[in-house]
Amino acid sequence: MAARPGEQELESSTIFGERKTVEQVEEGTELAPKFDANGLIPAVTTDFKSGELLMHGYMNAEALTKTIETGEAHYFSRSRQAIWHKGATSGLTQKVRELRIDDDQDCIWMRVDVTGGASCHVGYRSCFYRTVPFGTEIANPPARPLELTFTETEKVFDPDEIYPDAPNPTKL
Repeated sequence: MAARPGEQELESSTIFGERKTVEQVEEGTELAPKFDANGLIPAVTTDFKSGELLMHGYMNAEALTKTIETGEAHYFSRSRQAIWHKGATSGLTQKVRELRIDDDQDCIWMRVDVTGGASCHVGYRSCFYRTVPFGTEIANPPARPLELTFTETEKVFDPDEIYPDAPNPTKL
């Protein structure tokens, strides 16, 4: 069977094990990631030193393999339908210091050092640069739509200078 867009045939990879039993997946020592129906696995990325959440993205088998082989973060861009070496255009690479997988091996956690100090294509250090009000922070009845609050007030870089000819990956 042919691979779907963004998916690499797992049979061709020598670094991933076959998922055989729940015990093997949850308690074993063999890397056997579970990719979703689109051939993707979510990846959460945090700063190695501070623990700050930097971004969330997706990897296909090829991106995960490249990340493991190179020690630099690679993702699968759903908007471009292509492998994306983080920082290849901007120079803001993510050097992997630790790579973890969750209990049922369907989510990746990367702890990284960020070259250049930012991970967000908008220019902020983190892609999570706004907070959502909740509980006692919201009016009764709540405003519609809820108003976000910026937690990062200064951009690390100007995206128009870094990506002058690149289309914005955010889709409406």
